[in-house]
Amino acid sequence: MLRVRDVTVRFGGIVALDGVSLDLNRGEILGLIGPNGAGKTTLFNCISGVIAPDKGTIFFEGHSLVYAPPHVRARFGIARTFQNLQLWGSMTVAENLVVPMDALGRRNTFSDALHLPFSSYAERASMERARAILHVLDLDRYAGTLAGDLPAGIQRRVEIARALAMRPRLLLLDEPAAGLDAQETARLAELLHAVRERFHVSMLLVDHDMSLVMRVCDYVYVLDFGKLLARGQPAAIRTDPKVIAAYLGEESKKLEGEVATVVPTRPQHAPLLEVKQLAAGYGGLEVIRDVSLEVRPGEVVACIGANGAGKTTTLRAISGMIHPRRGRVMFGGRDVTGTSAERIAQLGLIHIPEGRGLFPNLSVEDTLRLVSNTAGHDVNITPAFELFPKLRQRRRQLVGTLSGGEQQMVALGRAILSEPRLVMIDEMSQGLAPTVVRQLFDIIRVFREQGIAVLLVEQFVESALDVADRAYVFEHGSIGLSGPAAEVAGSYLGTAVDATAMAAANGNGHHVDPALMEIVSVRVPAKVKRALEQRAEVEGRPTGAVAIELLEKVDHQ
Repeated sequence: MLRVRDVTVRFGGIVALDGVSLDLNRGEILGLIGPNGAGKTTLFNCISGVIAPDKGTIFFEGHSLVYAPPHVRARFGIARTFQNLQLWGSMTVAENLVVPMDALGRRNTFSDALHLPFSSYAERASMERARAILHVLDLDRYAGTLAGDLPAGIQRRVEIARALAMRPRLLLLDEPAAGLDAQETARLAELLHAVRERFHVSMLLVDHDMSLVMRVCDYVYVLDFGKLLARGQPAAIRTDPKVIAAYLGEESKKLEGEVATVVPTRPQHAPLLEVKQLAAGYGGLEVIRDVSLEVRPGEVVACIGANGAGKTTTLRAISGMIHPRRGRVMFGGRDVTGTSAERIAQLGLIHIPEGRGLFPNLSVEDTLRLVSNTAGHDVNITPAFELFPKLRQRRRQLVGTLSGGEQQMVALGRAILSEPRLVMIDEMSQGLAPTVVRQLFDIIRVFREQGIAVLLVEQFVESALDVADRAYVFEHGSIGLSGPAAEVAGSYLGTAVDATAMAAANGNGHHVDPALMEIVSVRVPAKVKRALEQRAEVEGRPTGAVAIELLEKVDHQ
């Protein structure tokens, strides 16, 4: 269905993809994994038409995609989601689905104004398809809700729904589990299988959550430094030493008998940030109520809980991105309730929002130099390069062409240049590989050593609690539990989903619909075709020759 051959992409002197080839068969969910910066999103952008490869070919159902613009590829049947959510926040969920249907249909303002029959029919058909998609993705109750008012976990599903509204035959999913907790990830795996069977769509999936990849994918390709490192069945990939070394890095778990690092007890200073009985929301929806928390100088505090519990809204209300409805926010002894975000930032409270809040068309160096505008004087950007040496190599590169991990480094580097007293970070590990996540949590420890306080919202719960001094657990817009991080870990993680059991899923339970069978010389399921391809590769022969030989043996018997 999709054939990629020898694709190479360069950004200046950086080789993002180096001769990458892959095949996706009709009916498959194909996984694409690898460390941050390996080239996964760049390959997605090549397939969907966001960027053009410097070399190589891409064919989709016989159509060459090399010179086809994105809207033509959409008409061919290719749809995608994005790592950073790209919904229309001021539209309802249903409207988000209807817009792409209208774009691909024949409706226009003139035909709607005249109430022409085909226009009315197209409108009814669009609403019916939207309802069907929302039902399959368990989004019925959100149809009339503004997309921007939904928690990130629900927005992820809405973006998949909007992609399905385009009637795709191939769906490109870029980090669909980013920011989801274990239960939501397990639910997403079920929904992706339901989508494949209900809408007869194949998928190319990029995600760092290995529990999702192992449960969902029929076959997996692994990229590293822009090159193909390995490919095979999920079970084989999970145990491949090359993949483990590149993707997981050194073993992070403590060895048996190893002495745990003890964080020294900090002297009890007056709170740097004090939030009392805070309430906030969007439109007529109140998301948080009676939230009270505090952060002391040099302290790391974690906010954890399910998506939609109110963590992100709390950070937005503290930093001035939205105005609180009730309650009080004190920072550095000042009442900053309702103060503008710019003024709060000037006081030393820096907020790194979910999605990082960067300008994609600025270079790394220009992004860091923006701090000078806020500070009112030239700021030396060298400390950011000392903290993240990789950014020095990419200082001339556009931020939008960086990997997710590198973009997070830019956001943290920009924050440290602002000389903050408190940094609030929303979902720092979202969409990042385990090796990068560990590096960034080490940076949190550096912040603490420098006396900078950190308020951290994070779905990577174990890592967050490992680095934090204290933690707050959000439940349904309020704080249900708080205390020292070690105590919260014992209470909260004791009820968490067993991630190990999830990762052990073999991801091979695909029951192929007859309409989804691939054609070689006869109709065969995608899984069988993969087996034929692997045998042909081992024997150094064309796949068709192997298939014909097997058919002849069956005929003779």
